[in-house]
Amino acid sequence: MEPAKAGHRIALDCMGGDMGPSEAVAAVALALKDGLVGPDDRITLVGNEEVLRLLAREHRFRPGGRVDIHPAAGIVLPDDAPMGVLKGKKDASMLVALELLREGKVDAVVSTGNTKVLVGAGTIRLRTMEGAERPALAAIMPRRQGHFVLLDVGANPEATPEHLVHNAVMGRVYAQSALGIAEPRVGLLTVGTEEGKGGARINRTHEALKAMGDRVRYVGPVEGFDVFGDVCDVVVTDGFTGNIIIKTLEGLVYMVRDMVGPKVRYNPVYLAGGIAMFPLLRELKGHLKPERYGGAPLLGLNGIVMKAHGSSNRHGIASAIRLGREALEAGAGRRMREELAAANAVMAGLPPA
Repeated sequence: MEPAKAGHRIALDCMGGDMGPSEAVAAVALALKDGLVGPDDRITLVGNEEVLRLLAREHRFRPGGRVDIHPAAGIVLPDDAPMGVLKGKKDASMLVALELLREGKVDAVVSTGNTKVLVGAGTIRLRTMEGAERPALAAIMPRRQGHFVLLDVGANPEATPEHLVHNAVMGRVYAQSALGIAEPRVGLLTVGTEEGKGGARINRTHEALKAMGDRVRYVGPVEGFDVFGDVCDVVVTDGFTGNIIIKTLEGLVYMVRDMVGPKVRYNPVYLAGGIAMFPLLRELKGHLKPERYGGAPLLGLNGIVMKAHGSSNRHGIASAIRLGREALEAGAGRRMREELAAANAVMAGLPPA
């Protein structure tokens, strides 16, 4: 769905997150207060109507203003399976929000709900855009200087070379709109930077990306050591590997926190050093905090769908709303379709694998 002149319409699935609808509604209030959405943009709260009306009154949302409510009685639970929800929970807030997008009543959907259901329901209800075979989740990750895009992080665990090339094309367009990088550098994640390493699938993808020429600023294979450096702005991999990367990083952050925290708290020497380093630590925390880029778009669908982490607080959800609006503002969907068509034409001319 492309941007409309009268502003963008964003539906928020309010019932799927760990913190419940109160945090979702608070996120909308924050997005409006901080100008994360434009003055002509409208947000639709999707979920239990009675609960949402009470919360809307708390935040002084007037009916018919920039925020409205669309009722949905059902809730997608964390352990629900996609087909079970599609068959048995047609009134779930996530499905209702996706249906609003399919019908053209909104331009984007933001959800903190079950990732597997969102991917499955989004693919079935919205279909993949012309030129794309599978959707991909794109996460914005911190690095030594700035941020980079990592995709796929969980939508398509068994990607083919064609899927990986599509990820490179879509990730490039998304990095332009979300990170403001005019010509993002694209790297293919593998086990080494030498030619021929990584198996048949990686080698085939490598050759296809080289054949893209100026359409993809391909810098070649990258390995895990390079991911958080300044080698590239878009790291391409399959959903299985990408999901392991982000969860391993989360686990590492928690481990360091749990190891360092008690030592600083109870050792006077470490405490004094921690106080002296407080400005640096505060700056580092601001760079690493997940709320800054709280949404991962499900790229490759006919419509903008933003997936926020299930444990997202109001700041993370508000960030996902902002990223959805920025994708609409940049016309990311139209540009992805154009770039996918060009990439598929190049791949059609390659010798058989």
